[in-house]
Amino acid sequence: MHTLMKVLLTAILLATTVFAYAQKWSGKIEGHDKGEMDIVLTMFGMEKPVKIGTLNANGDFEINLSVDPTEKLSEEERELYISNLSYGFQYVCGNPGDFPEGEAKIASSARHIALWADNTWAGVLFPVSNLKLQLWMENNGFNDAVEGSFYQVLLVTEDVNLQKKCINFDYYNDEDIEVNVEYDLKLKKGLNLIAYQLESVYKTNPDIRASFPKKIRMTNAGDNPKIMWIAKYFF
Repeated sequence: MHTLMKVLLTAILLATTVFAYAQKWSGKIEGHDKGEMDIVLTMFGMEKPVKIGTLNANGDFEINLSVDPTEKLSEEERELYISNLSYGFQYVCGNPGDFPEGEAKIASSARHIALWADNTWAGVLFPVSNLKLQLWMENNGFNDAVEGSFYQVLLVTEDVNLQKKCINFDYYNDEDIEVNVEYDLKLKKGLNLIAYQLESVYKTNPDIRASFPKKIRMTNAGDNPKIMWIAKYFF
């Protein structure tokens, strides 16, 4: 992932949430002083944000992924924004032939969970299990990956039951390093929060590049209930 955008002023605040029930999360971001904000996804462009929650002035927030945003898409918009299932994941099989399930055009990844204020993208929420993963998510070329989990929202237009193991490769010091990828997912039609579990990390010479994931397992976030939500603001 590349750096999200140049930030004029950054405030990083933490909240640990407990999984309440499928598709809903709530918690408190201590020290939040930016006023009320919406929590949105921009998978359909900046002009059509998908509201999934609210962040109150006192830092309390709620996220609800139970609404299916595809119900409000036109056929033209579906054609534009809904793509191959494999494109919805940050990590995929190195050989597309090993992942025929990924060819179905049924998915769209949110990538970023945005904070929205006054019709403006005002910040980002980073759901992670380790604080160091937030830095890696912003710039994985300079910041080391560490063992732990990060989370992304994936939209699917039908239920998906996916169990698959495969390999890919990452390039380091003139070598192709094997990366193990595993999917263990039961996704419902609509929005799903996916846990990317970095189970092992390939240690590198920092003068060459940052350490990177060596083994990744993707599961439903419900299997990993405690999430730290890091709020980063653009002003």
